[in-house]
This record gives sequence, structure tokens and C-alpha cells, in this order.
Amino acid sequence: MDIHDWMDTKKKQFPNHLLSDSPYAAVYKIVFFRKEKTFFGSYISCSAYLRQTKGNAIEIVEMASMVNYADYTKSLSRFNKGGDLGPMSEKERTEVLLPCIEEFLEPPPT
Repeated sequence: MDIHDWMDTKKKQFPNHLLSDSPYAAVYKIVFFRKEKTFFGSYISCSAYLRQTKGNAIEIVEMASMVNYADYTKSLSRFNKGGDLGPMSEKERTEVLLPCIEEFLEPPPT
């Protein structure tokens, strides 16, 4: 499965939680909104570039997380609209970024 097939699968798996753009041939810029909201009702999202490397391996680079204060369905035109990005501590990486990326990487239900 190449990156395009894999991304098509991910879009079907998360139709309302995944935004993507393909700026280059085998590269995708994604923003993934977690299903679970924060305790104050905002969405946690993560963004990254996914690129296909040798064979069909996929590399994830430039990961960031964002707290989106708006309804994620209204920010389709701009990936970072309505949120905050910034430096992360190890605790924030562990509690915010990695769970978001892990949720995105979950295999689709069979």
C-alpha cells in the first residue's frame, strides 16, 4: 500500500476528524482532530507532514499539537485557524501530542 492508498483509508476511517493536503508527489500535510474534547470543550489536534520513503515506508515529521477553541468543522479553509501552537514540554508531548498521533495511527476497524 503506498501513501496515497493509506491516506485514502485514513480519510474514510476519520471522515470528520482529518484534514489533508498533498503539496508534493508523495507528501501529505495533515491535521487530525481527536475525538475526545478537553475538559473545557475545545478540540485537541495534531499536525504533521507524512512522506513516503524507501519502498512503502511512511515517515512522520514536523509534528505539532494545537488546542482549537472553535468547532473544527468551521476551520476547513485554514489548518491552524482558531488555535494555539507553541513550544512543548516533555509532559505536553506525552499527554497531548503523542496520544493524538497514536489515535490517528490506529488501524481501521475490520
